[in-house]
Amino acid sequence: MNFRSHYSSRPELIDDHPADSTDAPDRTVLSAVRTWLRPACETARGGVHWRDILSGVGLRQDGIEHFDLLMRSLMHVSYRPLDMGCRCASDLGKDEAVILQTIALLQKTHSGAALRMLSEWLPGPAVSGVLKLIRWFAIDLLDAGVELDVQARRVTYMH
Repeated sequence: MNFRSHYSSRPELIDDHPADSTDAPDRTVLSAVRTWLRPACETARGGVHWRDILSGVGLRQDGIEHFDLLMRSLMHVSYRPLDMGCRCASDLGKDEAVILQTIALLQKTHSGAALRMLSEWLPGPAVSGVLKLIRWFAIDLLDAGVELDVQARRVTYMH
């Protein structure tokens, strides 16, 4: 499948920062997303659960529940399988980049930009609900002291 996305020409998704810097807040969220999607990655060390990743950075139970609800919603509303890497992947998938960027935008109160990103990815009727869930999770992350930077992200696209 050759998936050509309208994101391919968008400079705000090109990243000069490595996706594998282990202490970055982005990496924490990315690890939780990937572990939620693929809990049985054979090459990843140990049996880390996505809940452990989030509670390990200080998220309270309601924040963990918001994340789970967000991921379940994304799985149901996306037109296609989510473009996300395995837990051990070093490249950033397109949908991963959109999630990270949307969280960062909402943490900086750039709701309009976050809405536009989601509108380009998800079906129209689902956008407002997903935006609300990501906003809750973004606030939960801030409450735990986890702040993502709005940045251009290097993305690997599905082929």
